Amino acid sequence: MTLQIIITPSEVTFRLLKNRTTLDFETAKYYHDLSDVLINTLDKLLIRNNIDIKSLKSYKIHSNLGQDSTSHKMASAFIKGLQI
Repeated sequence: MTLQIIITPSEVTFRLLKNRTTLDFETAKYYHDLSDVLINTLDKLLIRNNIDIKSLKSYKIHSNLGQDSTSHKMASAFIKGLQI
């Protein structure tokens, strides 16, 4: 299963993908609280689908903000912290 994170200037969307098919997704708005939103939104999505974090085998981060943006760097650090 793949976790896809899509970041825009004001919202983040998590998508659970299996064989390129979206199983479920969750979108949340953020302001200066992206780290909290990342944790809470992923937690909500995993609980709703009864999925263990260890079943996520890969991830993709999509952003129109660029890889040097703070939001993109925070999402990358978040994923590295999960050790996916």
